[in-house]
This record gives sequence, structure tokens and C-alpha cells, in this order.
Amino acid sequence: MAEGIKLKFSGIGWESKILLKRATFYLSINKLVAEGCSLEKGEKLYSYLAEDKAGRKMIVIYLDGKKKER
Repeated sequence: MAEGIKLKFSGIGWESKILLKRATFYLSINKLVAEGCSLEKGEKLYSYLAEDKAGRKMIVIYLDGKKKER
């Protein structure tokens, strides 16, 4: 995992299916999470590929529409 990033899990989790439409893969976000974070259709989110300490791949998605701080 990137140095300096600490994750704090909020206890909310969901299962997502990978969807394919033409040449693009999509992941879904739970509707309650989207509404709770005031997300709207068409809004940009920034996602980053990361690894945990065990080497498992994960995606970090910032839900506030801002890019990751360096």
C-alpha cells in the first residue's frame, strides 16, 4: 500500500458485479452509499489501483470528486 495512506473502514461494504458495455468495464456503487455521499449521475470520481500489506489488489475511489493529494 502507498506510504502515508491510512485506511479507516466505516463498516459499510457491498458486493459489486463487473459489467461490460462495448469496450469498457464498469463497477456499481450501492445506491444507499451514493445517496449518503450525495453522488449524482455523471459526476467524476477519481480511482487509484493500490495493494494492501498482503499484496492484494484494491481500488481506492475518492467520493468527493477531488484528486488524490501527493
